[in-house]
Amino acid sequence: AVVSTQSTGAPPPGMDTISYKQPSLTEEEQKSHYFPDRYRCEACQIVVHNLGTDYRTAEAKIPKKKKRKVLGDIEMMETVEDVCLKEKFDKYSIQEFDGTVTFKGPAFPDRNAPGMSMGGGLWPVRYVNYCGDLFEDYSEDEVYSYYRQGNLFYELCMKKHCKGVLKDIPKPVDFKHSLTDEEQLCKDEKKCPNKSAKKEEL
Repeated sequence: AVVSTQSTGAPPPGMDTISYKQPSLTEEEQKSHYFPDRYRCEACQIVVHNLGTDYRTAEAKIPKKKKRKVLGDIEMMETVEDVCLKEKFDKYSIQEFDGTVTFKGPAFPDRNAPGMSMGGGLWPVRYVNYCGDLFEDYSEDEVYSYYRQGNLFYELCMKKHCKGVLKDIPKPVDFKHSLTDEEQLCKDEKKCPNKSAKKEEL
């Protein structure tokens, strides 16, 4: 059996103990509405996991009678817009265990250490601000193409906030699936249709 010294005081004889405490943040981090730099790789994993999951859900809703297997422009736009809503991050919390701060939630299914987790407060605001900033330099088409090609995490995270932090792409955010013939041609030969040009012609 394991007993927390924080919640029960001294443990009964013969029982192991685990000491835990609320995650430690600097005074500046506690007051900031933005994600601490040292945790931005974890934040990126969370956003990409949410977005990839939402893409899959949206694609699954495409009626089978329709020949297309990919999202339309409106569906793409709505999916990216909705991924930064505050409630999308309700299942995440932060925890300090054995001196290491970690984030817990669907993007990290293997993190099950016991102890006190912290959420609420400014964390939802930090998630929303980080999420919005992450997509500032990308169009909805561009982000969705990364997802379809299996490069979503690499393009959004490994090149930026996870650069030098992770060597490999974590499995929960490694979205792979079959490409359409057009997408495969785009990936292999870089012959991608110019959607913006088509829109201007119309």
